[in-house]
Amino acid sequence: MRGSFGLVCSAVGLVFSPLGFAHHGFAPHYDRDRSVLIEGTITEFEFVNPHSIVHVEVTNDEGQTELWWCEMQARSQLRIKGVSEETLKLGDRIRIEGFQARRDPRGCEFGTGYLADGTVLALRTGAGQSLHAPPRQTGDTASLFGMWFRKAFPGAGTDPNPADFFTAAGAAADAANDPLVANPVYRCSPVSPVRAWSQPGLPTEIRDEGDRIIIHHEFMDATRVIHLNLNEHPAGALRSELGHSIGHYEGEDLIVHTAMFSEGLVRSDFVRTPDFELTERLHINPDNGDLEVTWTATDPEYYSETLSGSRILIRTTLPMGAYNCRPGTGHGAQMDPSLG
Repeated sequence: MRGSFGLVCSAVGLVFSPLGFAHHGFAPHYDRDRSVLIEGTITEFEFVNPHSIVHVEVTNDEGQTELWWCEMQARSQLRIKGVSEETLKLGDRIRIEGFQARRDPRGCEFGTGYLADGTVLALRTGAGQSLHAPPRQTGDTASLFGMWFRKAFPGAGTDPNPADFFTAAGAAADAANDPLVANPVYRCSPVSPVRAWSQPGLPTEIRDEGDRIIIHHEFMDATRVIHLNLNEHPAGALRSELGHSIGHYEGEDLIVHTAMFSEGLVRSDFVRTPDFELTERLHINPDNGDLEVTWTATDPEYYSETLSGSRILIRTTLPMGAYNCRPGTGHGAQMDPSLG
C-alpha cells in the first residue's frame, strides 16, 4: 500500500441502506454494495451542470499510477452546499470515500472528501442519500407562490413503478431504453414536469402573472407557463418535453392539465408516447405549509392503468440560480457514443 491510504475497494466504514438508493439516478450507475476509498492528487475539476466530476491521480498497491474520476452532484447543487470551482484545486491531495461505478473500475460517485487543508466535504451519507438542508422560510404558509425546495427522502413523495402497468408496447419500449446511456439529462433536457419536480437540491419558483402562472425550475432552467384563460389546448400548440399546460382552481388548489408532449421519457427510466397526459394538483398543507404536488398520468399505448405519484416541497429563501447545462457531462453520458 502506497501513501497514507493507497487504494482500497471494499467496505470501509460506510453503512449501506437500500432506502438511499431508491432514487433512479444513482442506482443504475453505482453499486451500493461496493464502496471505494482512494487518495491521490487532483488533476481536474469539472464544475458544471448536470454533473460535476473530480479527476484524481492515484498510486495503487503495485506502485502504478491510475487516473480515477468521481462524479458529483450538479454545480447548482454544490453551490448550495458551499462548494465553488476553487474548492478542489489542481495539484491538491484529496481522500475520497465513495461508491463504485458499475461500468468503469476506476470510477465512483463522490460520498465524502477529505481535503488537504482539513476541510471535510460531505455530499452523500453512507447510505448514498444526498445531503442538502436549505434555509426554510417561515411566515407565509397559505400561498402557492414563492420559492420552493424539494424535501429529502424519505418524505419527498411517492413514485409509481411503471413496470407494474406496462402494456406489451410499453414493455417493448422500456426494454429498448437504457437509462445508463440514454438519460436525457446528459443532453440538457428537462425531460418532463415530473422530472423537474423531482430534482433534489435546486429551487423552484411559482409566480402569479394574472391570467397565467409561471413555474420556473432551476433544473435545466425549465420554465412552464400555466394558462388560466384557456379551457382546452390549442390545436396548433407545439409538442415539447414539458408539454402545453392549462390550469384552474378548485378552492385553493391549483389543477394543471398538460398535454401536447413530444415522444420521450417521464423520468430517465420511464417511457411515454405523444399521447401521454398529465394532471397535477398543487395543494398547500394547512398543518405545516408544505407544497404537496400530486399527479396522475395516462398513456393508453404504454400503460394499462392511470399512473400516480407525488412530490413534497418546503418554502425556502434559497435564491434562484442559472443552471447553464453543459451537454455530455457525466460518465453515464460518456457511455453514450451519440454524445461525442
